[in-house]
Amino acid sequence: MSKFITFKPIGEILQEADLITSPQLEVALRDQIYYQDMRLGEILALRGWIKQDTADFFVQEWFRLVNQRIEHPLGFYLNKAGLLSEADIRVILSEQHKHSLRFGDTAVKQGLIKPNTVNFFLQNLFPSQLHNARRAAWEIEQQQKERITKDDITYWVTLSSAKLTQC
Repeated sequence: MSKFITFKPIGEILQEADLITSPQLEVALRDQIYYQDMRLGEILALRGWIKQDTADFFVQEWFRLVNQRIEHPLGFYLNKAGLLSEADIRVILSEQHKHSLRFGDTAVKQGLIKPNTVNFFLQNLFPSQLHNARRAAWEIEQQQKERITKDDITYWVTLSSAKLTQC
């Protein structure tokens, strides 16, 4: 179940989601002084920093989503936000089954979305999955530390051959 959050300005939400940078937000806010009839999301989209669908999603749906029970998978929301296309989702699902990775990890590996953006969605919509993802990443890291690498073998062979030549 997601946590209850209060309203945040769209610029702050987009920054937390790693969809825009602080300098981009500053420029858009400055532009808003000159284009008072335009909303911030429209300016960000006009500048090409986000899609208009993404701005609309965060303005119209985000607050409601983070305060209700989530019923769809992560890909559904990333698509609804204009961050992944249907074709992207098909590719991710195909790769996900091949490599037994989580959806978000596969999307990041494919270069379709930033890790911070996936974590933002997980943190706000699927907080229990974020904890599980962090734990799984930690376990993989621990397993990799315990593995013998090519460099380890090279090191041991070098030491062994040095001892043999000394005898």
